[in-house]
Amino acid sequence: MSDPKELPNHSEPERLDNGRHASRRRLLQGGLAVAPVLMTLVSRPVLGQECLTTSGSLSGNATSHVRRPGHVGCTGHTSAFWSQEQNFSSWPYPYIPKTVEGVGDRKATKFHPCFAGSQFTGKTLLDVLDPSTADRDGLARYIVAALLNAQAGKTPVLTVAHVKTIWAECTAKGFFEPTAGVRWYPRDVVAYLKTTASL
Repeated sequence: MSDPKELPNHSEPERLDNGRHASRRRLLQGGLAVAPVLMTLVSRPVLGQECLTTSGSLSGNATSHVRRPGHVGCTGHTSAFWSQEQNFSSWPYPYIPKTVEGVGDRKATKFHPCFAGSQFTGKTLLDVLDPSTADRDGLARYIVAALLNAQAGKTPVLTVAHVKTIWAECTAKGFFEPTAGVRWYPRDVVAYLKTTASL
């Protein structure tokens, strides 16, 4: 018979293998624990997102998309929402989507004098919400939705006055300056306004 000292010791490699497997298990378990944290950082809330001011949206900070305690969310509606007849009752006072005749006559709110310039003269806010009526970049459509959202308190970082300033600058200069030296052309303004609407 052979000497037991000469027999190969299989228990040592097994211990090493078990050590490697344990190490791999710890690595995988640690990775799984980190995944929800990473997903939280990169995902945006579905029913509203944190509102950013025009200048605050310039930072591009990853944490700007995570709702932090004490911060407000945007719950603005899209132009499509505001243009649907079943949602006319959601229009905030003093804006009226359609003329109502009879007791308590109410006239539909015109785009002018709400907004500066001569574009869309004679058109109502509801007319401008229609994509076939809107300007090339759709800025007017998004501006009207932003106005209604601001008046309804759905976008706390945008006031009615701020929305009107954005429109006035874009029509007068061809761009809006969210901060000195930064120019947002109509497509950039539309991209920003889209971030304030979630429904």
